[in-house]
Amino acid sequence: MACKSCGSNKQAEFGAEINLHHPGLKDIDQPCVCAFPKLAVCLDCGYTEFTLPKDELRNLTKTAIP
Repeated sequence: MACKSCGSNKQAEFGAEINLHHPGLKDIDQPCVCAFPKLAVCLDCGYTEFTLPKDELRNLTKTAIP
């Protein structure tokens, strides 16, 4: 698949650890959500995409402020 930013076909997949925080000081007491997605990284321009696994998305949804 071509990079959405530069069109390059030089992409690689990497494992990652991401700690998601709710924005702003008013939500500072909300728990963080740890996620372990696979990153698709363009090796030419650095553009990166990822999709959260269903379990981590569910955890993030539970802590989201309406």
